[in-house]
Amino acid sequence: MLPKPLDSPYTSCYCEENIYFLVHRFLEQAQVKATWDIFAVIVSNVTKTVALWSQLKAPAANTAVIWDYHAVLVLRSRSESHRGLLNTTLSIEEETWIYDFDSILEMPSRWEEYVEKTFPPDSDIPPQYRSLFRVISGEEYLRSFASDRSHMLSPAADSSNEYISPPPLYPIVCGPLAAAHGFTNNLMTHFVSMESSKGYGTVMDRETFVSWCSQA
Repeated sequence: MLPKPLDSPYTSCYCEENIYFLVHRFLEQAQVKATWDIFAVIVSNVTKTVALWSQLKAPAANTAVIWDYHAVLVLRSRSESHRGLLNTTLSIEEETWIYDFDSILEMPSRWEEYVEKTFPPDSDIPPQYRSLFRVISGEEYLRSFASDRSHMLSPAADSSNEYISPPPLYPIVCGPLAAAHGFTNNLMTHFVSMESSKGYGTVMDRETFVSWCSQA
């Protein structure tokens, strides 16, 4: 059975924190950990202009939203019985599923539907809008993530600290490893950046991400 994101905190425009807490909820559940590998995936590119379709904030149907970055959670089957098999009907527990709080698609969605309806083939979009995917294990994401939310401060803000979008009411997030390293904010440098050598996880293009989701 697929885990549901029940009671997981959600704040509009803070996708990275929404996914942080969803990862935390799933890692707390022994059955989920036994069945699935849990990943956070940050979507961005070197220009921080990625085009995503099927988003709730799209101005109209069949229209893309241009994000500087986005974050989703991926559940990837731990079963190896189906890997390398073609034209095989898979059970729920043998598939890869994607959770996106900001999508109009069902949550979770089968990875094939989500990728097809959210990320058209690179050949169909201008290079500056093509997505790259930084895939980080759930455990590493919880340990290493830190954000002081300064990236959400309005450029015109003064000492009043006016935010572009209201921040979550809970305290800022800082994982134990990030804190041990003295980080209070590594979101943009270690997760969103797709060209930083010091980032966490693995950066993939669309083709590689599709192969990874399919566990080919």
